[in-house]
Amino acid sequence: MGDLLSNVVFSGFLLILAGITLALQSGANATLNRYGGRSFAAVISFVFGTLASLIFFAVDVGGHFTPAPNADAIKAAPAYAWLGGLLGFIYVTSNIFSIPRLGAGTTLSIFVCSQVIMACVIDHLGVIGDPQRTYSTWRILASFGLVFFVFIIARF
Repeated sequence: MGDLLSNVVFSGFLLILAGITLALQSGANATLNRYGGRSFAAVISFVFGTLASLIFFAVDVGGHFTPAPNADAIKAAPAYAWLGGLLGFIYVTSNIFSIPRLGAGTTLSIFVCSQVIMACVIDHLGVIGDPQRTYSTWRILASFGLVFFVFIIARF
């Protein structure tokens, strides 16, 4: 199992799958919003996400693929390491609000564009545990290209 998870091709496949599921998740949450309301859609998204995460945790640790968490190591984690759930909440609720107004294509293109540009800034600064990688001229030009493509997707 370890060899598969460290395989670059498999990692690429997982990222493609994740991108597809994010697009589907956004639409599903926006649809649930129409039937149950914004806060209900967010709660349901996180309840099912929590259940899936607990199953993953049980299989991963119970199957001895990953060691159980160490209390001392957890206590040593930097403060920003605990923000994932809050940041996920911002993502989910932003989609619930935005997709009915902008559509999935525009909403997700803005999301992807801002995500890539922020990732380049994070790389450039070498923060939150990532290695430093310069926001080079080519990366800046590519970022402008992303903004241009978002404009085209939103406009047409």
